[in-house]
Order: sequence, then C-alpha cells, then structure tokens
Amino acid sequence: MGKSRSTTVLIAYLLSQNPQTNPQSALDLIRQSHPFVEPNSGFMEQLSLYHSMRCPSTQEALDNHPLYQRWLYRRTVEASVAAGVAPEVSELRFGDEGNASPMNLAAEERSTDLKSSEHPSEPKVLYRCRRCRTPLATSAYLVPHNTKRPVSSQPCAHLHLTPLSWMRPELEQGKLEGRLECPNEKCGQSVGRYAWQGMKCSCGEWVVPAMTLGKGRVDEIRERPRVGIRGGKI
Repeated sequence: MGKSRSTTVLIAYLLSQNPQTNPQSALDLIRQSHPFVEPNSGFMEQLSLYHSMRCPSTQEALDNHPLYQRWLYRRTVEASVAAGVAPEVSELRFGDEGNASPMNLAAEERSTDLKSSEHPSEPKVLYRCRRCRTPLATSAYLVPHNTKRPVSSQPCAHLHLTPLSWMRPELEQGKLEGRLECPNEKCGQSVGRYAWQGMKCSCGEWVVPAMTLGKGRVDEIRERPRVGIRGGKI
C-alpha cells in the first residue's frame, strides 16, 4: 500500500539526489503529502547505512564499501547466532586479510609516515602482548562503540576489534565464545575473549560480535613524531 517498502525506495532516491538530505528529513518531506507512510525499522537502518556510505551509485561501489561489507557480515553472524551456532568457517572475515600479516605489524608501525600524513588527526596505536611483546593489532582495527557516552561514564576495560587472522585457529573451532591467546607459540598468554553473540563492555554497551583484548594484557605503543635534522617533524 506504499506505506513502508515504496517509501523506502523513494527516500533512497531523495538521498542519492541531494547529499544534504538525511533519511529522517526525507521521510518528513514525504509525509507532507502522505502522512500515513511508515518505513519499518529495518528499512530505516539500511537507509541510515546508505546515507553514511554517501549513497554509492553503482552496485560495484556498494559491494566494495567497507561499511556495507561489515553490515552484511554482521547479518551473517546474527543469523548463525540465532540458530545457536558459530558462523561457518567459509563465512569468517578477517580485517587484516590481504594486508600485512598480523605478525608483521611491527614493520607496519615503522611505515606510518605516509598514513599519518593522510590522517594527521588520527595518531596510530600498536597493541602488543604485555608478556612477550608480540604485535596483536593496531588502532585501524578497533571497532568503535558507545561513542555518545558521557565523559564521566565508566571507561572501557577492553579493546573491541574486528576479527584478525591470528584469531583464526580459535574461531575455526566453531565455538560461540572462548579465550583469545597470544599467537606467539612460546607465549600463549590469554589476551582477551570473544563471543559471537556479543558481550557487554564495562562501559555498559553491548558489542556484537565481540572480539576483545583486555587492556591489562596489552601495551599501547603510540606513534611519535620523527624529528628531522633541523628539528622539524617528519
């Protein structure tokens, strides 16, 4: 009857034609002519995602967008968890796949000059196992959550990550939750936990799925500006 699905398509069109429009303002505009329209919450969520992606105009641009890939992956995970099982091995996606090996993150840290010049306001952080100093992740793989919490709220005791390839041996076991151990065979220190069904962070926010590093189990190495011969920053 044009109440939900047709309205969703129309909102998507309005978003694609006017970058200044957001899903709610487009809905308000349509309601001026048809007050009864009411896209369901799932459609509104997808419209917000489409808007956040800056409304890609081709299927290829959509399929290759990181936000869309993350959304698809989350839906796959949620479907598996709803059935009471972990995601299939073939469905697992690792944030660092195709990039530098996670065991070479130290080398990646040494090559931050170009990246930091592209994103000068985002200093890079390397997270190492506190016991053996093995690189585990960088800030590029952090999953933001509860970004609107008050400054006075309880700080997070965990770092939430996208799945990384060093977690593969554990995640391929098909368990819904378990421990994450340092990938250094000579160490084996427990550095965090995972739960496909999600986990409540110490700040109070639920994160789904949850792949965490305990802040007390890792060291944070922040990049430092390199000083040139004349004292200038490089």
